[in-house]
Amino acid sequence: MKNLVFLLGLLFGFWGIMAYSWGGEPMKVRLSALAGSWYPAEPEELKVMIKKYLDEAQVSEIKEAIFGLIVPHAGYQFSGKAAAFGFKAVRGKNFSRVILIGPSHYAWFRGVCLSSFSFYETPLGQVPVDRSVGEALSRKSIFSFNPTAEEKEHSLEIELPFLQMVLKDFTIVPLIVGELEEKDYQEVAKSLKPFITKETLVVVSSDFTHYGWRFNYLPFQENIKENLAKLDLGAVKMILEKDFAGYQKYLKETGATICGKNPIGILLNLLSPDSEGKLLNYYTSGEIINDYSSTVSYVSLIFIKKEEALLKP
Repeated sequence: MKNLVFLLGLLFGFWGIMAYSWGGEPMKVRLSALAGSWYPAEPEELKVMIKKYLDEAQVSEIKEAIFGLIVPHAGYQFSGKAAAFGFKAVRGKNFSRVILIGPSHYAWFRGVCLSSFSFYETPLGQVPVDRSVGEALSRKSIFSFNPTAEEKEHSLEIELPFLQMVLKDFTIVPLIVGELEEKDYQEVAKSLKPFITKETLVVVSSDFTHYGWRFNYLPFQENIKENLAKLDLGAVKMILEKDFAGYQKYLKETGATICGKNPIGILLNLLSPDSEGKLLNYYTSGEIINDYSSTVSYVSLIFIKKEEALLKP
């Protein structure tokens, strides 16, 4: 009987240890908010879907060092094809940390929301959060914790199954971006730079123009497909030129409804002068459903850098 009690004590003691982080705080897991709706809940079905998108994406091997991506965040039936172009380019690369930056869709706040979780879970397993980076960033006033913003936010979770399919043994630094003032972009970028190494990938999650009555954005009502391409690719041009001021001006002049405009602004303040961007894929949901009365644009961009051009604090 004593042996049984001892063994039970060891068992429950083990799980008690596993349930807490080194700091003594519970190791909270963010459960998927999208499985079964935005993408399949069954692991094998999800793997088959992602593999199909990756296989169909025509991306030449990139030999240069990759700094980051801009990929969309709609349901996979809409934006999975575009996202696959970016993620295929980093498949098999040696990235141990992914800084994942997306916009807030469900909560209003100023600054950047850090993760209060230890893991993000998808049908493909759990992805560990790099809590040490979060703790360091939390010392900066522009960063804070906002559980309300994080629990339902789709812009970060939607990228994880793709990352799980193309990378191995990586941690994430989830960052949800709220409203930013002009000076905030450089402050956020400066805070992130010490954590961007050769083995760090920056992934910005953003859809592009949201057009139609549903989004209260109807700058034109004729030649919609052509005008959308002109509008979206105008923003892409500013981004590829790494022209932060030009990008901000373009958004103000056009009112382009790019939901990840602030995360993209942070990326533009992170890029080194000799980094280069490339457009990998572009299309709209209107093309998929053959209806442009309400449509969202999807873009996949990649940014490369020279080995010696790694960011310095």
